[in-house]
Amino acid sequence: MRGVRFRPGLVPTVATLIVLALTIHLGNWQRGRASEKLLQQKDFDTRLIMPPMQLPQDRIVGDVKFRTAVARGLFDAAGQFFVDNKSDGATVGYYVVTPLQLEASKVVLLVNRGFVPRGLTYPSPPVVPVPVGAVTVTGLLSVPNERFLELGQNSPVQGSVWQNLTIERYRTHTRRDVASFWLLADPVDAGLRPVIERPDAKVEKHVEYMLTWYSLAVTVVLLWLALNLKFSHRGGSE
Repeated sequence: MRGVRFRPGLVPTVATLIVLALTIHLGNWQRGRASEKLLQQKDFDTRLIMPPMQLPQDRIVGDVKFRTAVARGLFDAAGQFFVDNKSDGATVGYYVVTPLQLEASKVVLLVNRGFVPRGLTYPSPPVVPVPVGAVTVTGLLSVPNERFLELGQNSPVQGSVWQNLTIERYRTHTRRDVASFWLLADPVDAGLRPVIERPDAKVEKHVEYMLTWYSLAVTVVLLWLALNLKFSHRGGSE
């Protein structure tokens, strides 16, 4: 027969309580973030099924990201540019972006007309024709990804090629009255591939973090118990 003694030391017990409180707090925080992201995802999903916005007729009120839209106006062929270092699967190429002068409006809407692979003339971009006359473009409203890394002192704009694009950078560079979002065209013209963006609030990421912190809390308690349990025979200790 063995006896079991449980004699936790003061220092390891205090340390365990501190770590336990911290991990539970972080787990609860991630649980709250997951709840917030879940509400955001529901909002995104609701926007997708709302009637398309009619630009420029509809007033832009609040956040319109991930709203579908129909835009009418004239493409500015001279202002067309290419955003480099984009990919579609294993293919590297450009986003083709053409300013659309909205009808009866001073506002310019950037239209991401789609992805085009690099050609034999790289680093010069390929030739992509621009529709002439009044056009109607449908697609999803979004904003360019503003998370990117730039090295060196080279200009982010080289001719008609942009290494990285933000709305504010375009506004500063061109001094045009441009909308604070762009339109991901769908469908696209021949020779281009649509740029698909799925609204994702990344709920799963916070759930994973929450489970990680809670699992760590359980592990800490189990280690504390294991280190403080002493087993002994009736006739002496082991």
